[in-house]
Amino acid sequence: MKNQINCVIIDDDQFAIDILRDHILEVPALSLYKSYTNPITALSELLETRNIDLLFLDINMPELSGLQVAESLKHKIKNIVFTTAHSKYAIKAFDVQARHYLLKPIDLNNFIEVVSSIIISSKTSKLTNIDDESYFIHTGERGKLTRVQKKEIVYIQAAINYVDLFLQNKRYTIYMTMKEMELVFESDPRYFRVHKSYIINRDFVDSITGNIIKLGDYQALMSSPYKNEFMKYLSERTLLSKRL
Repeated sequence: MKNQINCVIIDDDQFAIDILRDHILEVPALSLYKSYTNPITALSELLETRNIDLLFLDINMPELSGLQVAESLKHKIKNIVFTTAHSKYAIKAFDVQARHYLLKPIDLNNFIEVVSSIIISSKTSKLTNIDDESYFIHTGERGKLTRVQKKEIVYIQAAINYVDLFLQNKRYTIYMTMKEMELVFESDPRYFRVHKSYIINRDFVDSITGNIIKLGDYQALMSSPYKNEFMKYLSERTLLSKRL
């Protein structure tokens, strides 16, 4: 089946994996790519793997917890669903941008309810993916689609129920939320969400003064906690003398 959602399961309990595998087989839109009982092995392989759409992740595992795995993969895998026997982990799950969590033992009806929202979300995006470097967007003119090169997007700014895409000499307004835009661009290392209202392209950054990022003729704001990943990126690329 074309356009299936590729799934991965990480759980140290093989019985739990078998239940999820059976549930995945019940949903034609889903395809099981691989399952792991060792979270360390899973993390090392998934960091080098592309096109994983959905991760079912146990939380309480030896050596490496599901929360730690999710923190490392949240910018690579768009949909993370925690599978846990403990509801107390739910809040922590959302701290690492997990879409949902399922309580064990996982009932098929609950499973279908959770994955259905993910399937619908993947089909209803108003950005139509062409390839890794461009998108078609609806810009408001009836019946018209405009192609935009990702590398030309300087930054994205929230505008109530819309977002503005700023290119060097153009601006497009589209009917999407910042959360949707963040999910679209999160797998591209050039883009960082630095504020509740701003996603920036690091390739256009000229300077940073306090919480203001200069992007050519534009500027964007940074604020916690959104700016943390970008500040980490900056610290890794800032030249400093190692002399005492």
